[in-house]
Amino acid sequence: MFKYSKVIYSIVCLIALSVSSPAIAADISIGAGGSWQSSPYKSHDDTVLPVPLIHFESERFYIRGLDAGVHIWRNEQQAVSFGVSYAALSFDPSKTDDRRLKHLDDRYSSLNAYLQYAVQTEYGHAGVRVLRDVLGNSDAFSAEAYYKYPLMLGPVYVSPGAGLRWDSEDQLDYYFGISSREARKSGLDKYSPDSGISPFLSLEADWKFAEHWSVMAAGRVVFLSKEIKDSPMVDDSQIFNATIGLKYSF
Repeated sequence: MFKYSKVIYSIVCLIALSVSSPAIAADISIGAGGSWQSSPYKSHDDTVLPVPLIHFESERFYIRGLDAGVHIWRNEQQAVSFGVSYAALSFDPSKTDDRRLKHLDDRYSSLNAYLQYAVQTEYGHAGVRVLRDVLGNSDAFSAEAYYKYPLMLGPVYVSPGAGLRWDSEDQLDYYFGISSREARKSGLDKYSPDSGISPFLSLEADWKFAEHWSVMAAGRVVFLSKEIKDSPMVDDSQIFNATIGLKYSF
């Protein structure tokens, strides 16, 4: 939770920078909601967190929930951005009922810095981002490529999407590897994964039910790579994530 508060602090700092910028965004909304993420670890509790629903879009800065950054370059259709985002995946040996996993080390949630290229056309939105852990947990890289197709269905905005996530060897070793020391303590086999690619599907929706009020929902399912599924820590093939909340638009 301490590291989660760092994410909130980082976003608050970006809000302050945005408001002080001479180019104030016309697209601003605030709200609150909750987020749930399933755990891929054996007999481990899922992650449930309160989520600030902050959306701030200006010529230079943006804040989208727990994702915030600055546009390095942009035009009407394309943007190159640098930002930070929260990664909720974590492992706490006290939150698993598996007696062998109780002897493993903690794996902490993290804050990732990223560089992103995004493009918006009449055929949909696409982008690619390269991420790196900046809290010193895995000190590793990952990358994502995605495609979304936004639709307006009356008062409801819907955006289905799909993509691929690549995780480096160091990234997967931190969250799913088992060291020789952990193997001796737990009785599990030592495990050192290679890098892996996990496809995912996503869906975002926003229902505007009043002039300033709307309900948002977002979901994502990640189909775990073989390198993750082969870990003795894991007993699932997917990770599910869902967020829902209420927001007010100015």
